[in-house]
Amino acid sequence: MSLLVRQKEYTSAAFPAELFDETLDHLWDDPKSLKACSLACRAWVPTTRLHLFRTVLLTSLSSTARFSALLDSTPDIAWHVRKLSITAQYSRDVDHDNNEHNAEGMRTIEDDGWVNTGVGVARRLGETGRVDTLALSRMRWSHLESRTKEAFKGLFKNVRALFLFEIRFRTSGDVLEFLDAFPDLDELYFHAVSWDHDSNTPLVPTPPATNNASDWLSMQPRFGQKDKMHLTYLFLDPRSSPTLVTEWLLSHPLEKKLRTIQLCWREMDGTKALGDLLQVSGSSLERLQIEFPSGIPEEAVLHNHLSLAHNTSLRSLSFGGLDVSAASSRAFLSTHLFPWVTQMLADLRSPLLHEITFELETPNVSGLRTLDWVSIDQELSRREFVGLTVRFYVDCNEGGRGDDVEQEVRKEIEERLKGFKERGVLRVNCI
Repeated sequence: MSLLVRQKEYTSAAFPAELFDETLDHLWDDPKSLKACSLACRAWVPTTRLHLFRTVLLTSLSSTARFSALLDSTPDIAWHVRKLSITAQYSRDVDHDNNEHNAEGMRTIEDDGWVNTGVGVARRLGETGRVDTLALSRMRWSHLESRTKEAFKGLFKNVRALFLFEIRFRTSGDVLEFLDAFPDLDELYFHAVSWDHDSNTPLVPTPPATNNASDWLSMQPRFGQKDKMHLTYLFLDPRSSPTLVTEWLLSHPLEKKLRTIQLCWREMDGTKALGDLLQVSGSSLERLQIEFPSGIPEEAVLHNHLSLAHNTSLRSLSFGGLDVSAASSRAFLSTHLFPWVTQMLADLRSPLLHEITFELETPNVSGLRTLDWVSIDQELSRREFVGLTVRFYVDCNEGGRGDDVEQEVRKEIEERLKGFKERGVLRVNCI
């Protein structure tokens, strides 16, 4: 027996397989080393495949064809895929459709025709039932072939996290039908999702015709009981319709699991739906990051649509997009800016709250004086908030960002929150 063979036998006997697996696990983000290890030892192949194919990214016809061929030659690889990401790109075209044009007068369209070639991949991954994360980018869902949509729906039933980025639908009803195909969704990231017009293709055959998304939602209980919604994380960016998604959530029996809400709300008429979502979330909600770049209507403040009284387990609260210049141009019932901020602070009932963040943009330091600092200080100085950390991130877009400006901003805010400073921690940063 050669020395080399004896060394291999000794190595195999001396180290259990679990130790090799744990060592290989440390290479989870190093595909080059994982590939080398898979070639070095046949016993390491299952573990290296677990990491190499955990996330699959398809970006073109060629990448889809390569992965499809790989599944043909090694079907077991499909069982290792947990996240599928399909990302199309934009191409430039001289057509005159209603698409956005760039500076050169050329329109940009989604180069997504190749997605239809992924039918086989979608079916195979759907059969395993192991894909729990799906990311779709720069696609026109309405332009996909029917067989492609059906194949993808086989994937949807097990997806727990859904990322949508610049996805276009034909109608708002198509958006609702798409979302309803995910029965076990835990996390929803809704980035720049759009539709061409606000009419519907209902889920149930032969319902009464309607051209309004809210009407479509209100009819759904007549045609079947909605499954319970298990969502724990919701992200809505400013280029999507938060009202549509919020009303879709409210149309389901919502289990109290929604722990994080992060959204930018631009629709002035839909704040009641947001307030309903906050109320339904109740004590499950732990983190809320909210922004109203267009402000909110007087009615929402008068009727307290955005109460946080039911969110008794809230741990962090963030107010973003507080633009003093934009807010000053709007007529409002209050002489102070952002009255919904003080109202939401007054409704806080969570003993677990440990951080509140304010993101302010002001043309100059004097713009800070338009806030209702007396009410803010009064609410933050409540006995139950002793030890609370409050952070201010201030973008002062005039006068530079030197040390003098930052010191002036910090001094202004500290002077306005003297009561809170005695009970909590105040952090002020210029950005």
